[in-house]
Amino acid sequence: MSPALRGIGIVLRTAVRVSPWQSLLCLVETVGKVLAALAPLFVGIFAAGAVDRDLGRMAGAALALVGSTAVTNAFSAVGVNAQVKQHELVGHTLDAEIAHRTASLPTLDHLESARFQDRLQLLKDGEGVLGGAFSLLVHTINVVAFSVAVLVVAATADWRLLILIAIGGIRMISARWSVRWERDAEEAGAAASRLSRHLLDLTGSPAAGAETRVFGQQQALRRRLRAAVRGWRTPLVRAGDRTAVLDAVHLLVFYAVAALILGWMTRDALAGTVPVQALVVAVGVLGSLHGVSSSFVEAIRNFTRIGRNCARLVWLIDYSDRVTANQPARTVPPTRLEHGLRIENLSFGYGDADRPVLTGIDLDLPAGTVIALVGENGAGKSSLVKLITGLHRPTGGRIMIDNVDLADLDPSAWRPRLSGAFQDHARFEFTAQRSIGVGDLPALDREDRVRRALHDAAAEDVIAALPHGLATQLGTAWADGVDLSGGQWQRIAIARGMIRPAPLLLVLDEPTSALDAATEHALFERYAAAARTAAGHGAITLLVTHRFSTVAAADLVVVLDQGRVVETGTHEELVAAQGRYAELYELQARGYR
Repeated sequence: MSPALRGIGIVLRTAVRVSPWQSLLCLVETVGKVLAALAPLFVGIFAAGAVDRDLGRMAGAALALVGSTAVTNAFSAVGVNAQVKQHELVGHTLDAEIAHRTASLPTLDHLESARFQDRLQLLKDGEGVLGGAFSLLVHTINVVAFSVAVLVVAATADWRLLILIAIGGIRMISARWSVRWERDAEEAGAAASRLSRHLLDLTGSPAAGAETRVFGQQQALRRRLRAAVRGWRTPLVRAGDRTAVLDAVHLLVFYAVAALILGWMTRDALAGTVPVQALVVAVGVLGSLHGVSSSFVEAIRNFTRIGRNCARLVWLIDYSDRVTANQPARTVPPTRLEHGLRIENLSFGYGDADRPVLTGIDLDLPAGTVIALVGENGAGKSSLVKLITGLHRPTGGRIMIDNVDLADLDPSAWRPRLSGAFQDHARFEFTAQRSIGVGDLPALDREDRVRRALHDAAAEDVIAALPHGLATQLGTAWADGVDLSGGQWQRIAIARGMIRPAPLLLVLDEPTSALDAATEHALFERYAAAARTAAGHGAITLLVTHRFSTVAAADLVVVLDQGRVVETGTHEELVAAQGRYAELYELQARGYR
């Protein structure tokens, strides 16, 4: 089955699941549409009765017309009301499914892929269509039911109306051109759509706002935003223009032929060879016939639009399932480390990049040790951390956790064994209590645990400076919210990384980049002391830094250069070896003399 049909099946099943009775009520409108299509027939019967002075036929036709109109309006109100409710329910359910699928992916590989981001952007751009997919399907059913009824009425009135039906059929066949134009336009504008949203976010971000004003970038940013929006919308506008031309040509041809046919039928009616009823029905059904072709074309466009967006939903579901299937993740990680981590011939590259960022990494990280990972910017330190924590999958080699491949461990069980603070940390704009407590959800509202984490992170003074202590709302975008400096946000992040009790692996990925070297050194001394206290269960503390003055207390220093391990040893051993580490250490030391 095609992805589009599979996706439509998902929409239908979702609608029935969220509200079976309301789904059924949506179809009530279809009955009203069929009755509405019969109106020209009733008018024709009334006219014929008037010509023949048949009051009974006139009364019956009038009663049928009034009754069908009343039923049509009532059924339409019931159906539309049900569709509006289903739109909200189905849309919310499918949006939640998209969010769940995206957030549940065990790694961050998809976030580093431009191709994935472009396809996801197409899905986001079509969320309105996807949310209203069930309503559009019901609308399509209504269009088909109404159109079939109109065609039956026209075909039984006079054979010449079949010519107009054929012209409408040609228009429906040509609709595939406009469908292809729209699809190509959506795909052509996907990257520009993502860029325009990013630039728009920059215009409303306080942090970006400071730089754009200081550096005088507002005008340049506006120009680039306009260019990005043009790149996004121009293909769609061009597709719309081409479709409009196609519609105009069909309109002219249809009504030109319709005028000839009506003239022909009028002549025959005056000659008495065509019944008055047939002529009246032809006049009454003429507008509906053009509407039928337009409605069918619109139904085709809607159906294909639904199909495209449903196919994108299926793509996301299949991607999520494939990622999950490729990671067996059935082995429970240990509660303590006996041997530690062993990295064997590890290599890794981001997304579709040709050049790997890590190559041939072989390391032994013994249990209960403090490891310092050093190197210049771009050496691959953070990439190695992401692999060890399972946020990315290696493109080659493996990572062993006490002789068990990390790829075989259950991510949902491995992640609670980890903790850490990162240079690119999140700024959770909650209360200070919760901004720290999210580091260990069971401790979210436990003040004692949060204060302990603040002590371990040497961040008590940050909270002491807040007007309401831990109850202070962080972030000026909120009522009574307080903004923090970069260093204060970073120390909140460090405390968040210290709140989880007894992690097997504590990662500190340049968490003090906004702090001075002396403060970083003092903090690392505290981390090292805490790590050795936790060494009883084999915990490993991994410090990532490019400041060599803070790593002397580490048990092992690993030096990375251009994605490769070039040296390992203690601080003293590496300085004595006069290699790459000693060279970089001396360069930094000169800056403090």
